[in-house]
Amino acid sequence: MSEIPHQFTADDSTFIDGIERILMGSSRRYRRRELSEHAGVDPEETRRVWRALGFVNSREGDVAFSDTDLRALRAAMSLTATHDLDVDTLLGLARALGRTTDRLAMWQTQLVADMISQRQDAPPEGKELAKATARTMADIADDLEPIMNYVWRRNLSVALSRLLADAQPESHLGVVRTVGFADLVSFTRLARSLSESDLAALVTRFEAMASDIVSEHSGAVVKMVGDEVLFSHQDPAGASRIARALKEASETDDVIPRMRVGLSTGRVLARLGDIYGTTVNRAARLTNAAEAGQILIDETTADALRHDPQSTLRAHEALDLAGIGTSPTWVLL
Repeated sequence: MSEIPHQFTADDSTFIDGIERILMGSSRRYRRRELSEHAGVDPEETRRVWRALGFVNSREGDVAFSDTDLRALRAAMSLTATHDLDVDTLLGLARALGRTTDRLAMWQTQLVADMISQRQDAPPEGKELAKATARTMADIADDLEPIMNYVWRRNLSVALSRLLADAQPESHLGVVRTVGFADLVSFTRLARSLSESDLAALVTRFEAMASDIVSEHSGAVVKMVGDEVLFSHQDPAGASRIARALKEASETDDVIPRMRVGLSTGRVLARLGDIYGTTVNRAARLTNAAEAGQILIDETTADALRHDPQSTLRAHEALDLAGIGTSPTWVLL
């Protein structure tokens, strides 16, 4: 790991260039056309890959690329020949990587900034806080990278295992999942009364709690949006355990408000890291219809749980769910 020179603090542009040089391992030296020529790739293809990764297109005359960028471009384009990937698939893989790592980098940076700002010994503020965060992130990047690679490979292994377990005849659309939505009751009203730091602490705590509970019960977090988590499970009983654990955790936590949960079982279509279909919509509608501290489930989920010794069901009135129609529902206790 290269030492981060203290003289970077004297000039912002020099500081930023220095941090980038440490993270990327080399300095900028190529314009976009020069990068394409050295990689043996059409300039338009370079631009498409760069844009798919989520990076801002540089102007033609800007020296914006390094030897690290050149090696990455060559490696990306070699996938089409070495592994017989078509260009559309390559660009799709690039978008998936760009979107995921963009959020990951922002998340990690904010965590480190929060840590530094909460130190008791005269924590830095404003630009000095940003620079202290940049130094710390650059300093830990080399040690963090192999952990990130390990986690990706482990998750890839899990994803492939699920793919094989879900293998269905081509006539079937999607895979069968029990889908759950859980959201925080009265979150909007609560958010208005909290400071920015308290709101950030609440959201961070909710994300950590939800992620831990879903993982503990072998489910998958599909996405989290502020006050709501969307999760899925291959088994209705497993999803019911997640729902109950989320509800119970919120009831005993002195920071997180109570939750309401909706569960629905059926086929879903998985695309770009998200899931779609009537099953997902039904779970969302059930969540909206649930009262604070209540878990509402659809008929298919209820049928699957009738012989589950850990599940207790109570009949609930049929609900007219927007865009879906009248649906029999049960309360999971």
